[in-house]
Amino acid sequence: MSIERFFLLDPYNDNHLNMLSSFEKNNNLKGIVDSIKNIRSIPKEKYLDKRKTEIIKEDIIFTEKEGKITDCCFVQIEEDRGWCNIFPYDITNKSKKRKLPLLASEYAFSNSKVEEVNITVLPEDINMQNNLIEKGFICLGDNNGRIMYLKDREEKENSQRMIS
Repeated sequence: MSIERFFLLDPYNDNHLNMLSSFEKNNNLKGIVDSIKNIRSIPKEKYLDKRKTEIIKEDIIFTEKEGKITDCCFVQIEEDRGWCNIFPYDITNKSKKRKLPLLASEYAFSNSKVEEVNITVLPEDINMQNNLIEKGFICLGDNNGRIMYLKDREEKENSQRMIS
């Protein structure tokens, strides 16, 4: 039995790029791989040095099972303002209960000074919306044709205490 694994995309990892290319093609997406190829045009050392000083860190987080990306999110973290935006990529299978946006929010809370996490989803992704509400996210309504959900660190800690 194979397990699903959580990864932060390494733009210089050929295996990650190949899996991302397949994910993009299988879900009728465009531009993700092109943006990674843009990053790869910079030497890796220069890219890593630049990352250390960036005010806004942008990453792609994904889950992988059996050599294929099962879900993928774009994440923006601005630590000095204490916020994180998570944008799940549109996938063709909307009936699937997507865990990755929630894992990405945990990643943001655990690995940075983020106080608020916003997850923006498509209006037709009802399963994701229900899952976010179930996990304590507050719906902020429509934002440019997408639905925005918010959870702050205090709410996260309160909901964890209730579970314990």
